[in-house]
Amino acid sequence: MAFCKFCGKQIPDGGSCDCAASKAEREVKEKEEKEVDNVQNTAEKAADSVADKAKDTAAELKEKAGDVADKVGDSLKQGATKVDGLAGELSEKLPGGMKNNKSAVYAAAGVILVLIICLICLIFGGGAKGTLKKFIKASSDDKGGKTILSLTLPDSAIDALKDDDKFDKMVKQINNRIEDQIDDLEDDETIPSYEKIIRKEKLSKSQLNAAEDYFSDICEKYDADDDIEVTKGYEFKVRLKYRDEDGKKRHETEKLCVVKIKGDGWKVISSSADSLD
Repeated sequence: MAFCKFCGKQIPDGGSCDCAASKAEREVKEKEEKEVDNVQNTAEKAADSVADKAKDTAAELKEKAGDVADKVGDSLKQGATKVDGLAGELSEKLPGGMKNNKSAVYAAAGVILVLIICLICLIFGGGAKGTLKKFIKASSDDKGGKTILSLTLPDSAIDALKDDDKFDKMVKQINNRIEDQIDDLEDDETIPSYEKIIRKEKLSKSQLNAAEDYFSDICEKYDADDDIEVTKGYEFKVRLKYRDEDGKKRHETEKLCVVKIKGDGWKVISSSADSLD
């Protein structure tokens, strides 16, 4: 048999007293339990959020590491034939008995080449997201034509245009078009600029094959080498921000594809993945 500790009233088994003090105590306990639950839920959500961000960061770092490794590999292949010549030139300048001894300078020349390549990769790396941001920024810059072409054309097509003295002309045309767009804006209006990436989705094998055809057609158009191999790619949904003619901040969304061409690096296809299906 139990009795209320506040009023002394007898309490049936499994029951509770209905006096004001007992009710107040129960309310306090329920409130405390609710607050504990809220704290636990908040902590769990925070932990999940941190875990998700950690996964995203890890994936991005892995992607960038792969990009740097690819660039180093490509650059080493291109520079390997130059090491022999470099070693020969250095050996001619060695004193005494070391003169004309290439083996004495191969290691030094190779180390110097690798260090230079690694430094270039660290400075100019950025991966798919970095390429996307660079493209969007250049698209609103009246001096961004060269960057736009470098990010949207295969390297062989760029070389072909330069050989035909057409590259600089195309750069100027793009710059002039962007300049005209800027001049046509109202007083408070701005060209849309990058704000954030809303979604990133990996392209399917069929879409990668379609991207290869897309860049091969560009090469064919400019009579360039069309040995195109797209190794991976993503579709990004990007949110852009700008101010309209009334000065009010507005947002737009746009879908762009960024793919990696073997030997060239990341390139932008200024359309959605739907166009590649």
